[in-house]
Amino acid sequence: MSSKSDRNRRIFAAFDAGKKLEQLAEAHCLTQARIRAILTAEQHRRFVSPEPFYRALRATTLQLS
Repeated sequence: MSSKSDRNRRIFAAFDAGKKLEQLAEAHCLTQARIRAILTAEQHRRFVSPEPFYRALRATTLQLS
């Protein structure tokens, strides 16, 4: 079974790839408000977390700029 952080990363990646809130909420059996909260938290982690997953995202973002 996946952890919540893995699920949240998948949600964030799917949103980043163009999925809509409604689609994500339905796919993960969550409310749209909860999806928004997850996306907000993941966006924050993207900029401040020392974890390798988020460091890689920052590196990719900087290369695209």
